[in-house]
Amino acid sequence: MSRNLWDMAMPNRTQTLLLGLIATILVGWVLSTGAAIIQPIVIALLLAIMLQPVVVTLAKIGIPPAATVVVITGALFMGLVQLGLVLQSNVTSFISSASVAGQENPGGWDKIKAKLVEIISGWELPETVKHYLTTALGEMDIAGLGEGLLVSSVGFLRGLVLVLIYMVFIFAEQAIFRRKILSIANERRDEAAEMLSTMGRGIQRYLGVKTVVSFLTGSLCYAVLQSLEIPYALLFGLLTFLLNYIPTFGSIIAGIFPMLTALTMDGGVSKAIIVTITYLAVNLTLGSFIEPKILGRELNLSPLVVVISVVVWAGLWGIVGGFLAVPLTAALQITLASSDATRPIAVMLGSGPRRDRGKLQRLKKTLEQEEQPDS
Repeated sequence: MSRNLWDMAMPNRTQTLLLGLIATILVGWVLSTGAAIIQPIVIALLLAIMLQPVVVTLAKIGIPPAATVVVITGALFMGLVQLGLVLQSNVTSFISSASVAGQENPGGWDKIKAKLVEIISGWELPETVKHYLTTALGEMDIAGLGEGLLVSSVGFLRGLVLVLIYMVFIFAEQAIFRRKILSIANERRDEAAEMLSTMGRGIQRYLGVKTVVSFLTGSLCYAVLQSLEIPYALLFGLLTFLLNYIPTFGSIIAGIFPMLTALTMDGGVSKAIIVTITYLAVNLTLGSFIEPKILGRELNLSPLVVVISVVVWAGLWGIVGGFLAVPLTAALQITLASSDATRPIAVMLGSGPRRDRGKLQRLKKTLEQEEQPDS
């Protein structure tokens, strides 16, 4: 009888897996095709989640939430526009070798690349290795990378205004949206409320801590580059701050160009080593020790899952996907954990249950006692 039940269950499991695979492919296609529409909504939602504690805190001291939202929106607009203009002018200078704000350009990418080729040619290396390195330098599409990091001023402003409009409406309707979700949940109302609270708390903590750590990382690296008189120290500091939001890959990319630029200066090898050690030390200290200590287990994601999520989301949404990979994957994991059918998938995405050391010690003691001969 049990064998027949197993045989009946197997087709259902196979069908469920196939349907899940098809649904995943369809969702990926929708996300990729509708990126221009979906991305501003997702960014606005994450901004609203991150800034919600500010609105709540100020409301407790008598400041109306509507006034807080208006002030936050205006401050975000002015701050992001100013950051975009500074970044755009510095990236343009680095790519085109044009001067910035009337100052003489210390040498754009073309000059740096030519100097690097000259340095590599003087190294005692096999010709095949020299050819590979110089070819790799020549094929580096810095202009394409710059276009990926920045868009035209009109496009940037249009996207920013759209994101802020979405954010204002999300703030206005968040209470109504929560009631709708809880109404749909019916008898699982408490579980749905816990899921929403856990998701909001985890994303708030992650984005808040990541912003502080990224700012410290960019500031420390900028200070070291400035003290070494590395050209484009401000540009590299800003890129370090921004790229630090992308786990693992962002820190590596942020450190490449300051190191290459340092090589082209007087005492280039020693300066390049100092820059490399600085980026490694800052990222290991802040990113690998301090940041996990502060975050704790708010986002219980496996390191391997984090790396894979960055690759997948970057493949779907480009650089924007790399920035949003961890919050989106964390939200997906919390949603999967809310259902018995999908909880195993959420467990696989996590870093694993915390070890109970007391239980392990008791088990070890019991095994040792069993191995001892009876007296």
